[in-house]
Amino acid sequence: DATKTPLADEFSLLEGSSTSLSRVPKPEDSAADRESVLNFSRECQQEVQQEKYYTRVRNVKKAHQIQEIGEFQEMDDDVEYILDALQPHNPISTRCLSAIQLSSKALRDATKDQSLGLCTATIMFVLSQDNLNMDLDRDSLELMLSLLESDVSHADALDDAGLSLQQLQRNKQKVRELCEEVKSHGKAQHLNLDNITVGTLAMETLLSLTSKRAGEWFKEELRNLGGLEHIINTICECCRQISDYVVGWTDALLDKLRKIERCLRVLENVMEMNEQNQSYILGYRNGHAIETLVKLYKLCDREIALYPTNDQTPKENPGVVIREALVPTLKVLIALTHPFNDRAVGAVFLGEKEGLFDTSLHLLLQAPNYVPEKCIFELSILVLLLLINLTMYTKANRSIIMEANALSDFGSQFAKVPAIKALVEFFYKCEELARMAERNTDDLLESNPKKYEKKHKTAQEEVEETVTKLLQKAGHHMEHTMLASYVCLLLGHLLMDNAENEKKIRPYLRDATFDDMVKVLEKYYNFMNLTASSEASVVAHIKWTKGIIDYLTKCDSHSSSHQEAVSSTAPSVSRAGAPGGYSYGTSHYSTR
Repeated sequence: DATKTPLADEFSLLEGSSTSLSRVPKPEDSAADRESVLNFSRECQQEVQQEKYYTRVRNVKKAHQIQEIGEFQEMDDDVEYILDALQPHNPISTRCLSAIQLSSKALRDATKDQSLGLCTATIMFVLSQDNLNMDLDRDSLELMLSLLESDVSHADALDDAGLSLQQLQRNKQKVRELCEEVKSHGKAQHLNLDNITVGTLAMETLLSLTSKRAGEWFKEELRNLGGLEHIINTICECCRQISDYVVGWTDALLDKLRKIERCLRVLENVMEMNEQNQSYILGYRNGHAIETLVKLYKLCDREIALYPTNDQTPKENPGVVIREALVPTLKVLIALTHPFNDRAVGAVFLGEKEGLFDTSLHLLLQAPNYVPEKCIFELSILVLLLLINLTMYTKANRSIIMEANALSDFGSQFAKVPAIKALVEFFYKCEELARMAERNTDDLLESNPKKYEKKHKTAQEEVEETVTKLLQKAGHHMEHTMLASYVCLLLGHLLMDNAENEKKIRPYLRDATFDDMVKVLEKYYNFMNLTASSEASVVAHIKWTKGIIDYLTKCDSHSSSHQEAVSSTAPSVSRAGAPGGYSYGTSHYSTR
């Protein structure tokens, strides 16, 4: 249209126009437009009224379906998140945590499916071999124990899972390859690759754990969920097979003994300073567990003499396996006899078992002839700790030791002496070895100082070698001092508030006094004050040691006063006729 202004001209006019705004009136709606809108509204209302028995929304889900969809979506999101966290680019700790989360979310029904159960047990087994990152929560522990207890090898396992035998064998082969890879890295050396099942993998996982790493709750949950019972049953069953069939130690029997040793280590950890677990084991099946442990203790003592070992003995040797099983057995017995109160229930129960004290005395006095020198200290300390726990509060056990006999000579089964005499001789032997180690340390420091100074200036390696030797000598000195101190503590328990026992012990002492024992205990007491922690049990031990020092000192002071009174009233009485048959002078019972 020629009358209209071109578009470009309109823009040019706008560019040159004023920036002020002007009001433009809105044209009013015509009556015809309003009428058409009203007619359309009426038609819509009539249409809705005509179709009120129908719905326009299709495929509406029911409430439970919507809930299931939401749960599935949440599960999918969690699994995607976990799988993403399992990728190799993530840190190891993150990947381990994600694997545990996956187990707790998606594998609760693993006990009902053979293949799924095997894969689940494999995941937990592999994670348990990582000592730095494996940690359990209650759900994971419950899952592991359910795998341990369940029997997923039932006849309908394949039908229930919808798997063919070929698929199951393929899964087993994959699990075996993973386990072989774990063993190739030096882990899980006890795992038998020819017997890989859900139960064996779950048991290996459990035995790889310790309560110290998993936390204090682990001790309680393991008992509440049935894991403690399963461990005890495993020990009892393996011990039954060994005691029934041991004529010669076959590989199968040695594997049983290794399994017992590993179960005992878990048992030791879950009983440490836990009175509930101690009471549970003491009362388990009316003392069946205690009977089994004492039988195992006596078996190890008997067999260790038949299979002596040294530093060069290979680890496959029966003597080495027996020796390694003896140590956790002693630790479990010590935990069972730990006195949480004056009643000392564990000490009472075990003290009633026949042969316990004879076995302990034999191990203390004779076992050093059958084991390497590096094992003597630990074995002797453990035996002394067991005897101390047994006699701390239980008078009946004190009487048993006072009346017991022990072998005096190596290799002789008939040359027996009173156990008290043997213990006193053992004390003097340890005390003499401690003094010899102390003299050697002094000689090493004082010998040829000029030569030492010259080497100090020319070769730093000589100084380091000298320091190493000093530390070794000091370590040996402290070992002998601790052994002597523990014998003093044991003897202190025996004669505490018992004048009759004191009269029986004095004849075996040098000069019939406790001076040597008091000196050793004071050295041990000062050492503990400097190095011990502030835990309640340690503080109680230090306090008890101080009490025995004071009591022994008091006994000597009373004895001196009594002897002075006897000498003043009857000067003609010779020493041979002294009351109680004391043997005064330097004792010939010393073994130095």
